[in-house]
Amino acid sequence: MSWSIQEVARMSGVTARTLRHYDDIGLLPPSEVGGNGYRYYGRDQLLRLQNILLLRELGLDLATIRAVVDEQRDPAEMLHAHHRRLLEERERLDRVAHTVTVTINNLERGDDMPAESHFTAMTPERAAYLTGLPKKRVAAGGLFCDDRNRTLLVKPTYRDYWQLPGGVVEADEAPLAAATREVRQELGLPALTLGRLLVIDWVAPRDGIAIEGLLFVYDAPALSAELIAAITLPAEELEAWAWCDEEQLQERLPAHMLRRITAARHARTTGETSYLENGAIRN
Repeated sequence: MSWSIQEVARMSGVTARTLRHYDDIGLLPPSEVGGNGYRYYGRDQLLRLQNILLLRELGLDLATIRAVVDEQRDPAEMLHAHHRRLLEERERLDRVAHTVTVTINNLERGDDMPAESHFTAMTPERAAYLTGLPKKRVAAGGLFCDDRNRTLLVKPTYRDYWQLPGGVVEADEAPLAAATREVRQELGLPALTLGRLLVIDWVAPRDGIAIEGLLFVYDAPALSAELIAAITLPAEELEAWAWCDEEQLQERLPAHMLRRITAARHARTTGETSYLENGAIRN
């Protein structure tokens, strides 16, 4: 099967003029040229063009690109090499982005950033260390209780169980800030402020989730009748909310979440902060 120069230009995003130039300099000759002078390209030429464009993304000049693609004949070997280079480039950009993030955070906080910190995050050694660190999911939410000692739960559209309002902590975000942001968005109460930390719960990998997690639950203020009436859920994420008594908590929550909320309710009463593992208190 072959494709015309116009078809290749459309598929690749490279102009027909550029493809003709590649032919003129011997970088990408077509598989055949029709009697009318039209160029046609086969599967091998498409693979070669893919390699050319990948090498261009790495910043190589056309002369160097031609030497590379002429030297390596195995397409799989070439793609493996490109893949390694792209991963190395991604690691380099991640190092640069991390350095910029650290600098922004220090400037916004008014901290006196050590001189060496401007550069250490960009070194390969530092990048290797950061890449090798264990990964954990982090989420945070708020515990709301009413004057009848019921707990406010929300029902996600994408799950078959209920949960506390809250969500995932983003990169470079404090858990309290994430809990506040998520609770405000989920309940539609932009002025809401959360209180002290009630529990930290370590959750082991489970149910097809290969990454362990840390869950933070913060005390939430009592909601007035006006605020309760103003609750507005994001329809694409949450389908319902409700005040739940003990029986309803048992019906609507997975076992580990029920243990976590029970511990958070207890900590709210005693003024303590508890450390949990899979919802169970660990002293």
